[in-house]
Amino acid sequence: MKDLDIPAQWREQTAGILDGRPRVILVLGGRDMGKSSFCRFLAAELLASGHSVAIVDTDLGQKDIGPPATVTLGRATGAAGQWIGDLEGLYFVGSTHPVGRMLPLVIGTARLVGAANAAFVVVDTDGYVDGAGRVVKGYQIDAVRPDLIVALEKRGELEPILRPYGTYPAARIRPSAKARPRDRWQRELSRKQAFAAYFREARRVELGLDEVVLQRSLLFAGEPVAVAGALYAGRTPEGVVAVAETPVGRADVAKQLRPGFERNLLCGVADGHDQGVGLALVEGIDFGRRSVALFSPVPREKLRVIQFGDLYLAWDGSELGRVDRAGL
Repeated sequence: MKDLDIPAQWREQTAGILDGRPRVILVLGGRDMGKSSFCRFLAAELLASGHSVAIVDTDLGQKDIGPPATVTLGRATGAAGQWIGDLEGLYFVGSTHPVGRMLPLVIGTARLVGAANAAFVVVDTDGYVDGAGRVVKGYQIDAVRPDLIVALEKRGELEPILRPYGTYPAARIRPSAKARPRDRWQRELSRKQAFAAYFREARRVELGLDEVVLQRSLLFAGEPVAVAGALYAGRTPEGVVAVAETPVGRADVAKQLRPGFERNLLCGVADGHDQGVGLALVEGIDFGRRSVALFSPVPREKLRVIQFGDLYLAWDGSELGRVDRAGL
């Protein structure tokens, strides 16, 4: 924090928060406005005053808490407002960008705010405030119902978000003069490094398909059905989804996947209570043996649910592509 200029407005706003005691504080702002820096400063000041502080990090790409592609819950500790220790909560969204993942992003935000056990809950949002990003912010406000919205802006650019939610108390503050923009390459590098660090201690684990629940996949949403020439097929309300090397030639097949579609797919993993516990990369699914091989730092005994995402990822954290719009 010592390399960041702390505007007088930040100090005044923090003093007002200490005085008024709004419990849930949602922080908005465009890219490179210093939202995370303000959240750290606010957390440090609240901690110094003897209050417990939870942070809900909803930025899917540029994370301060936990791995990318997730909404995360952490507890602020230490005089500098650093987030130290194990995560208190994680919700897998499945992408590093909110577009196309609006619903899980909003659900994850609401779930983790609800799970936070602290005197103050600070919700740090991403920098997408135009177009679809503006819509997401509105739904996050609806879902969280914050006691205070703090908007970091330069020239009233957040008005299209704040005006429709004028029933919520809001404070507009300026960003730090020392806030510096990061280009696309820097953001991609940051995500790559974060993914690589997360999977550094990953281990291979093989699970029977009957041992786990497979979520967020059309292929496994219905009952298995026999289809000639297919390694596996599942019947869904949309039709049959089949895994086969060559066209199976059935009129009721709505989607066909090639063998290996699952390799390097980023997934979320949850425990037996459907609570997110981390991430995994899929090595492969053996439909003959009815097993799935994963790489994950999460202990085997906690792997009870696999949630498919839409991002393919290399071991070094490089993004390899995305699932097509029709999904898996």
